[in-house]
Amino acid sequence: MTLAVEDLVRRIHDRVPAALADEPDAVHGLRTSVRRLRNVLAAFRRYLDKDATAELRSLLKEWGDVLGRARDLEVRAQQVAAAADTAADAAADTAGLDEQARSALLDPLLTAHEQAHADVVRWTRSNRGRDLDRLLTEWAAEPRLGERASQPAKKAARRAVRRQAERTLGSVGELTDLASAHELRKAARRLRHTCEAITREPVGLLGRRTKDLGSAGHRIQSLLGDHRDALLLAEHVHAHAGGSEAYDAVVVGCHEQAVAALADLPAALGELETRAPSPKER
Repeated sequence: MTLAVEDLVRRIHDRVPAALADEPDAVHGLRTSVRRLRNVLAAFRRYLDKDATAELRSLLKEWGDVLGRARDLEVRAQQVAAAADTAADAAADTAGLDEQARSALLDPLLTAHEQAHADVVRWTRSNRGRDLDRLLTEWAAEPRLGERASQPAKKAARRAVRRQAERTLGSVGELTDLASAHELRKAARRLRHTCEAITREPVGLLGRRTKDLGSAGHRIQSLLGDHRDALLLAEHVHAHAGGSEAYDAVVVGCHEQAVAALADLPAALGELETRAPSPKER
């Protein structure tokens, strides 16, 4: 656990400068590292001091939420720009699309992203951000362990993986809306991060089977992410450029992408169920 936390904290610290400078995908890298640590702390919480872990996870969530708003707007702006290019190409042989339509789609996102990134810088340099940085440094040097931390490391790792696999399979439900799909996506992401934390160097506690289980979680996470992104993009384009034949075609394409992502989900869930620990291993 000590090696895993130390490595994850190092990754966070390494990514801060580029994220504050708003380099391409830098906020994404930092946000992912923050999520990884939160998920690993959650997966191993029974081996950690309850109050100390809750404090660290709470601050990480605050930071992650701020980073998430900036990252989501960055991605949405990229997607909208690509959608506008697609619509312009489709309309090239007809009346064409003027720059005003593109600006109506893109400019609000760019402005919101600029404001969201300013919030990232502000929070990171605030008292809350400094408190978090202090806690991260302390945890990297010495994680706050609980009474159960005396268990053998491999045994604890296998139990953590098993619980996260069960949690993911238990989150499948009927997937009736975006909210339920998002809960499954979060569970799959925690499973992936747990598996990766204990199979990658410098930890390397478990091997190929756990790596494959993490890959199955990653596939579910990716499919549901593609589904969500496509629907949200369709919603944005329809709201700001509805009525244009070319943009209506973009909306239709987004819905087709969302359907295609869900069509691949049963196979991904089947893979996870196959790779999950058997009753004997539990």
